[in-house]
Amino acid sequence: MNNKVSIDKWASDLDIDIIKNGEIFDVNVINRSIELILGTTYGERLFNPSFGSGLQLRLFEGITTTNAESILDEAIEAIKRWEDRILILQSSSKIILDMSNNSITLVIPYIIKKTGISSTFKKKVYTT
Repeated sequence: MNNKVSIDKWASDLDIDIIKNGEIFDVNVINRSIELILGTTYGERLFNPSFGSGLQLRLFEGITTTNAESILDEAIEAIKRWEDRILILQSSSKIILDMSNNSITLVIPYIIKKTGISSTFKKKVYTT
């Protein structure tokens, strides 16, 4: 029983020290956060209507070589606004169009500010 108390205390400390202070710097967690930002449409979160990006709406407009770069720029700006644990390497970011499969692939390299670890968010999205 005494062991259970110490485990509960540790879990409580972990929650206070790491999760509530935004101190998780795992690449998988950050990539999931980016995916959540890009997959959430503005206004979708009732108590935070400015959270998200316009990516989902832009997919319905149809993506062409002409508007692809602006879509990438908008995605990067949304990530910058909501994910402050990373520094996006914007000059190395790209959007790959695959018209034959009606898809785009976002490739967004970044560096985790606190650890200096480099990674890349890569996501294939199907358009309509």
